[in-house]
Amino acid sequence: MDSEILNYPIHRFLDSSLLGQFIGPEGSNIYKIEKYNKVALDIWKNDEENSNVRITGPYWNLKSALNDVLELVSTIRNKNQRYKFEMPSKDIGFLIGKNGAKINEIKLSSNVDVHFERNNENRDNGETDGRVVVSVTVSGNYQQILIGLRLIYDRLTSKGQKTLYEDPRTRQFAESLMESLD
Repeated sequence: MDSEILNYPIHRFLDSSLLGQFIGPEGSNIYKIEKYNKVALDIWKNDEENSNVRITGPYWNLKSALNDVLELVSTIRNKNQRYKFEMPSKDIGFLIGKNGAKINEIKLSSNVDVHFERNNENRDNGETDGRVVVSVTVSGNYQQILIGLRLIYDRLTSKGQKTLYEDPRTRQFAESLMESLD
């Protein structure tokens, strides 16, 4: 059988920081696709330094391997979604809590990753009234992000009062968390 080559521009669909997840530990994901479809698969960069997947093998095997590549890319994208919002820098300390205790509880409870990035420029739009704002990025899958955002919202709206999130071992916390999953 003649071998053909199929190039898939993975850089259009997957951020370069996620290529490691595509490759898998010790190349396991690539190995599985190669072995199951009886093709050769490698990642290469074109002249513009964009990552591409090259699949080499018989025509019908290429189609099957491409389907597996698309499925893997879709799975990785769904697991690595991001939600970004801005908030006034004066509220960040309350959200984080002493020694990061509150934000760590939110991260552990919802299984998300939260990053803060201070914007050094003052904004003069109606939303921030010229105050310094901080960009907050919440990463995870869709459901985890929703839970994390709810916990962040609850933390920010509870300023000055005790909430059931103070002790995540309570029954109320578990019920509330399960309710947010529905």
